Amino acid sequence: MKFSDETLKAYLEGNADAADAAAIEAAIETDLALEQRLMTLDPLAPVVQSVFENIPTDAPQIELPETAPVDTANTSGGLWRMMAVAASVAVVAVSATFWATRPEPMGWAEQAAIYQSLYSPDTIASLDNSPVTLNAQFAQAEEQLGRSLNQGALEALPGLELKRAQVLSFKGKPLIQVVFSDSQGQPLAFCVIRQGEGAPAKDVKLAAISGVATATWAQDGYGYMLIGSSEQTDLEPQLDILTTTFAG
Repeated sequence: MKFSDETLKAYLEGNADAADAAAIEAAIETDLALEQRLMTLDPLAPVVQSVFENIPTDAPQIELPETAPVDTANTSGGLWRMMAVAASVAVVAVSATFWATRPEPMGWAEQAAIYQSLYSPDTIASLDNSPVTLNAQFAQAEEQLGRSLNQGALEALPGLELKRAQVLSFKGKPLIQVVFSDSQGQPLAFCVIRQGEGAPAKDVKLAAISGVATATWAQDGYGYMLIGSSEQTDLEPQLDILTTTFAG
């Protein structure tokens, strides 16, 4: 049976009479060409296809409210309107998957580790670490941070050469990065951020972030972080001194 484009459009819009609707739905079962014509005429079809193609295979289970069954045999445009409903459900699934699987925002420690992981020996080899330069850098950093950085203690850390202190920022809060080189010229860093009064104290936590060893802790409104040059960097010799030096 042949159907005009006008009849098919009326069916898609739900305006076909019951006889035409029943005939079209019966024909779709065996007529692939007719199904293709409907897909071509239906502006919603590409949206439906795109939605279903982009649903992740590991999408979380979502419980949807039960709906009353639909009698497609007696509903004009029933099949294609059911596809529209399915598309809506798929959009809900995609949205829920996004919110369920979206990554947590990175904190200051994660971003500091990522930044430090980009350093190489060449990054710090030519830095001017003369006393005059370092004193000026520490003065600026301490003014921004609102506390002493104990420059003398940092200069005396075993196995490390002090290279630079610079002022960074995280969400409007001053973040100080003090850079060192070890005996092989590999870069390490000690970071301090002002978190403000009322920020919770945290015990030392060791972790590998962005391919480098890290140690983080917090006390008296400040957060601290020691960052190695690789996941195998032993932070213990410097960590013991730093946690004592910056105990309050």
